Amino acid sequence: MECPACGHGYRSFFSALNDQCWWCGSLPRHRQIALLMSARPELTSPGMSILHIAAEASVRPLLPADADYVAGDLDPRGEMVALDVTDLPFEAERFDAVICNHVLEHVPDDRAAISELHRVLRRGGWGILMTPILREVTDEDPTVTDPGERARRWGQSDHVRRYGWDYVDRLRAAGFEVEVLSDYPPDLVRRHVLTNNQGFVEPLFLVRRPD
Repeated sequence: MECPACGHGYRSFFSALNDQCWWCGSLPRHRQIALLMSARPELTSPGMSILHIAAEASVRPLLPADADYVAGDLDPRGEMVALDVTDLPFEAERFDAVICNHVLEHVPDDRAAISELHRVLRRGGWGILMTPILREVTDEDPTVTDPGERARRWGQSDHVRRYGWDYVDRLRAAGFEVEVLSDYPPDLVRRHVLTNNQGFVEPLFLVRRPD
């Protein structure tokens, strides 16, 4: 097995699910991003500005070292700053790229969050907005607040929905162009362990703000 995020190879990965890199801690979704960055070097450039919500440590090394990089979270840790993704404190078109993975299923007003990510992204910029897709149509109910019921219905006590493929419609409604990447050769899936803890390759949503 080989991790495309850090380049290290192993006989097996870490964790009971055999899905986490021993060296950099990458998970399947992070390795998908690494493969994307390798296949499309035009996405990155020296000094570009990047907003990374709930920043994953294994993704940062995939980005330009000299990037104008802002990492933030509602509950920040390390060098992150405090940010509410539904009300970002940045001017319009501040960033060349935005990365926000496995966040929106936690956000009650996800449409406001998607709109904010679109607003702060420059025209022609790109974003990676991954979230698990487990249904055809999104299941959500704002009246459900009990952690146990949320866990039963949506997989975690802090999830507020389970997205379906209509997630793409929400991204497009905010003004994004959307490219969905999930079709990898079987040998690549095995070599890099791209299947998530539910046994499938998660779609990578690459969005762009049109010029």
